[in-house]
Amino acid sequence: MRYLITGGTGSFGKKYVKWLTENTDAEIVVFSRGEEKQWKMKKEFPNVEYVIGDIRDSDSINRVVEGCTHVIHAAALKHVATGENQPWETIQTNIIGTQNVVDSSYFHRAKMVLLSTDKAVQPVNLYGASKMAAEKITIKGGQRVTRWGNVFGSSGSILHIFKQQAATGDLFTITDKRMTRFIITYDEAIEVVNFALAHQSGYFLPDNLKAINITDLAFAFDENAEFSEMGIQPGEKLDELLSFDPVISSKHCSKYTVEEIRGLINASL
Repeated sequence: MRYLITGGTGSFGKKYVKWLTENTDAEIVVFSRGEEKQWKMKKEFPNVEYVIGDIRDSDSINRVVEGCTHVIHAAALKHVATGENQPWETIQTNIIGTQNVVDSSYFHRAKMVLLSTDKAVQPVNLYGASKMAAEKITIKGGQRVTRWGNVFGSSGSILHIFKQQAATGDLFTITDKRMTRFIITYDEAIEVVNFALAHQSGYFLPDNLKAINITDLAFAFDENAEFSEMGIQPGEKLDELLSFDPVISSKHCSKYTVEEIRGLINASL
């Protein structure tokens, strides 16, 4: 087996490479644009093949997919603000790039899985809309889509912002106290990806996914947390949907308790 991970130097990619090296004897290829990130990652995983390239370039992705049996498509522009401020960049990566990965996977007969997001369900921002389009492209290409919420502890996560604010004694900066978000751990995300790869084309969602109230995350750091509310930002929702049919909402699903969140924090930081 030969696994290709697009965007493989990202948070999920590194965790998945670690899982593959510990649980399989597969060949692993990390494909990304970041030379420095690849250089740093190679120190931890020296037996992995690293390829510089861009999913926007069909020739680039086609060359690297050749010979691969499995493609994990994690490369994306993932921040809501980036999509709102630089829509064409997001379209090129998340939509055109995904089409290139799907086409190459089809041509080389590789099993592919797209990592998607709850923001693709009834999207209110360009990032979510671009991932909705990426999902449709992937399904139309006979491949697999996994969809989940925020990966706990991933880069750019509010978790790291709250950690810093707790350490300095600052107010916890939030947009709205009512906000809820789906949370998934890396282990759960890897399990969904592997389950998807073992099956045919379709959507694959985590079982029994839970959510958090944003204030509970702050209370997990400081039981006396005080807040500064900025208000809902452009492209944000109060709550997210993992699925529309049936409706799976972060507002109404089971929530992590403050104590459970502390356990996640201790395991992540």
